[in-house]
Amino acid sequence: MSRANSSKLSFGNIVGYGAGDFGFNLSFTFCSLFLLYFYTDVLELNASTAGLIIMVALVWEGISDPIIGLITNRTRTRWGRYRPYILFGAVPLGLSVVAMFLPLDLPAGALVAYCFATHVVYRTAFTFVNIPYIALSAQMTQDSDTRGQLAAARMLFAIACGLLLSALTLPVSKALGGGRTGFFLISVIYSVVATAVLLLTFASTREAIDESAQEHPNLGSMLVTLRVNRPFILLFVATALGATGYTLSGKALIYYLKYWVGAEAMVTTGLVVTLGAAALAMIPWMMIARRASKRLVWLAGVGLNILAYIVILTFAPRGGPMLWLVLIAVGIGNSAFILNVWSMLPDTVEYGEWKTGTRAEGASFGLMAFSQKVALGIGTGLVGILLDAIGYVANRPQSPETLQGITLLYGAGPLILFAASLVAIWAYPLDGKTHRRLVRAIEYRRVRARRQAVAPSAAKAAAS
Repeated sequence: MSRANSSKLSFGNIVGYGAGDFGFNLSFTFCSLFLLYFYTDVLELNASTAGLIIMVALVWEGISDPIIGLITNRTRTRWGRYRPYILFGAVPLGLSVVAMFLPLDLPAGALVAYCFATHVVYRTAFTFVNIPYIALSAQMTQDSDTRGQLAAARMLFAIACGLLLSALTLPVSKALGGGRTGFFLISVIYSVVATAVLLLTFASTREAIDESAQEHPNLGSMLVTLRVNRPFILLFVATALGATGYTLSGKALIYYLKYWVGAEAMVTTGLVVTLGAAALAMIPWMMIARRASKRLVWLAGVGLNILAYIVILTFAPRGGPMLWLVLIAVGIGNSAFILNVWSMLPDTVEYGEWKTGTRAEGASFGLMAFSQKVALGIGTGLVGILLDAIGYVANRPQSPETLQGITLLYGAGPLILFAASLVAIWAYPLDGKTHRRLVRAIEYRRVRARRQAVAPSAAKAAAS
């Protein structure tokens, strides 16, 4: 039998796995929150150019995600399918982050080329390590509640990392010399810590699900599995829409606080409040998901986001309790969204296996990461393009029309996209009870297949 079905994971396994997302987010969230700002307000690249650099690199990463997923799904080593990529990829990933922030004195054209090249290298290194990491949760256990705990641990570490980065990045980079030098030195610090954390994750996790002939699927069988997997398709669409809205919101918030609210110091405070609310909401959301359903948590969180953006569009608060309540509501809503993407996805793997007999978690996680990366790229590119369209000029007082455009950018885009994601997830059919029945059916099928494989050998032995 699969050990994943007969035992729960230890606290150390769960924490060790979740800590990996702290390591990944020391670069991913660092770039998500500050790379566009670094390009526009430190390097002073054109906003559209900066946005397009990030967008193209992220689309490339999205394209490579399912490819890496297919490769890792067929990897076999003494460390397992997925863990070797964490072991051997941690150091190259850290070096690629540092390369993006080297304080080189380059002409404008060469600087753009360097930024693009180093960002593509980083995104490639990231996908080689991150896709195996996120697929690892489906290989550690088949228990839906335990997967919820793994997802919650990931998100808690990710949000804790986001809080740390929000609170420290701008102040510490200034203390380290500011500008290019400050960002370079802080990227070195983050990369060293990230490498150590990822090596710890490798050491504290194990792959527990038994491997059988049916778990060596080819490309065609995996694509068939995904094509008939309705829960996966619905989750994929909802995630792509929600991730684009999440990206628009996060990128636009920095410009909203710096220019509409009118205080650059508010950027750090606003990010800390939003991510702090998300961190505090994570465990309550997980408890609600266990008592009710993951789908209900998704709908409630997205509904809260929609309400917050309606307030932004209606009142455009520049401070006071209304602004802080909006940021808290956005953080709580985001918490439900990011928790459930990775908690629901492993359950769709079992649905596909039950439906077709093929287990394709590598392809499933790769395609889901593809949707998120493309959404992140499109969202970032849109922010850069729209900033140029509304007349934004870095580090200058903005015109009333530009300020109004920043407000619309922060409120209207996320509102529309989160509302569309709510519609998509409304039809998601899996709950905890249904998933447990699927797992029992799959295990029965595996036991029967093993008995059928043993029977001819036993009969032959008896006859001789």
